[in-house]
Amino acid sequence: MTGLKIFLMFMSLNLLGACSLLESFHSQSPQYIEILIKEKQYHKAQTILQQISHSHPDYPALMAQKKRLQSLIHKLEKNTLTEVLKLQHQNKWQQAWQTLQSARSSLPEDSVLDKATQDFLAARKKRINELNMKINIHKGIWLKDAEPLLNAIVQTQPNDYDRRQQQQEFNQEKKQTLENLARCAKQAMNEELYELGRRCLALVNKIDKQHKYSQSLQQEKMKLQRHDHVWYQRQLRISDELVKELKQGYSHDNLLRASRHLRKLFSHNQSAEEKQYSKILKQELDKGIAQSMDAGRKLYSEGKITEALSIWTSLQQITPNNEVLEAHISRAQRVLKKLKQLGKQQPPVTKTAPSTQ
Repeated sequence: MTGLKIFLMFMSLNLLGACSLLESFHSQSPQYIEILIKEKQYHKAQTILQQISHSHPDYPALMAQKKRLQSLIHKLEKNTLTEVLKLQHQNKWQQAWQTLQSARSSLPEDSVLDKATQDFLAARKKRINELNMKINIHKGIWLKDAEPLLNAIVQTQPNDYDRRQQQQEFNQEKKQTLENLARCAKQAMNEELYELGRRCLALVNKIDKQHKYSQSLQQEKMKLQRHDHVWYQRQLRISDELVKELKQGYSHDNLLRASRHLRKLFSHNQSAEEKQYSKILKQELDKGIAQSMDAGRKLYSEGKITEALSIWTSLQQITPNNEVLEAHISRAQRVLKKLKQLGKQQPPVTKTAPSTQ
């Protein structure tokens, strides 16, 4: 009986070893790898394929699968990064996160997706901070506008307990908002969100009558001044280059760039030097616009209505809300419509605005 038990134990061990060997061969079979790939279990398939020995009977087929798997992994990484960035740009942060998580379920230890996840979390945190700053800015604007109204209410009924209580609650909220705005200014400058920082600083200066918080933000004010100086110096160089370019000859491209640059400059407070540069650039821009308008009028007077209209419509981006230009375009369109009705429409002409000198 004892011999029989020993024999059965020996057979069991042999069978277990054989089963283990069969399972190993099964997990390393091309058929099993194909199943993993179809199920997008890329990490598991990749791990198995990295352990294949040269002596494996299906080595060539498995190596072909390994090469195809690498291509699929690169494609998943690229598509995921593109989609996540697109969704972030559209402010669809939860969808972007879900896209990342879906990719990471296939490749939980992928270095590219790890980096993408870290970048996403940093970008999301920055976005939340930026929105909180904007909330504090709106609270600050409301406080600034509401304070004189509340003071007027209290003066109307100075001995009323409810009014005094209302003022006390308002002052508490004002104190908290000032603290948040001061923090906003520091954080915005650290993250180089200069326009948000500028708004926070401006509100602190307007609301903080005792200058308690304003004095603690001197470093942020200096940082903003340095940024503005560098920014304006760069804009002056661009203005100078554009003036030189325009003096050499007018084209749709340089007129459009000059127009956009001027709009950007006019949206900021400018020093006397900056205003002078803007004035010179505007003079050159106006000359170029006038020359293009005249070129259109000349073509129009020669009966080349389509060509004239092409020049004038190209100027709409450069000089928006130009009543004279809009009148020229409207007149040319009416004439072309009338010619079409009369069956005398001009032959089609390429609508490319020519350079004018």
